[in-house]
Amino acid sequence: MFYLFGLLLLLLDPSMICGQTTQDNRTEFEENFQNQSFQKRFSHCREEKLKDYCRNCSEIFSEVMSEIGGENWCIMEIVIRYYNQLTVCMDIVSSLSDCFYPNHVVEQEFVKIHQQYFSLCRNEEDLLDAPAGVVLVSTLLPILLIPFIVYIVVWKSSLRD
Repeated sequence: MFYLFGLLLLLLDPSMICGQTTQDNRTEFEENFQNQSFQKRFSHCREEKLKDYCRNCSEIFSEVMSEIGGENWCIMEIVIRYYNQLTVCMDIVSSLSDCFYPNHVVEQEFVKIHQQYFSLCRNEEDLLDAPAGVVLVSTLLPILLIPFIVYIVVWKSSLRD
């Protein structure tokens, strides 16, 4: 709702429509966007309540993870649905606690979850580097072939003439 108010102010500002903004216009817009009710809504974040709620979300996630089994924790197709539900839960409890999302309490909870469930998972993109010899040969071979190919093209074109 408050974001829509800010967007509406932005759209109705004639200097923004004409493409002419001054420091005064920007300051006025920022002051209007940071209205009292928006500040009041998130100024009293109840962190203790948020921590309790976050623990509840984490416990639900932990129960689901124990049901699917440790061998499936690194299979993204299985885990992604429950991880998304955890994210939505954290977002809702942040709002219920009058806190912004994301915040440091939620971040700490996600770090704990990642350490507990996903620390041993390897990403498919985490491949080992190729040996230095292979990299050197695959880099130098095309570079060394270019002069040879140019020589052959020039030689063949001179034979036609």
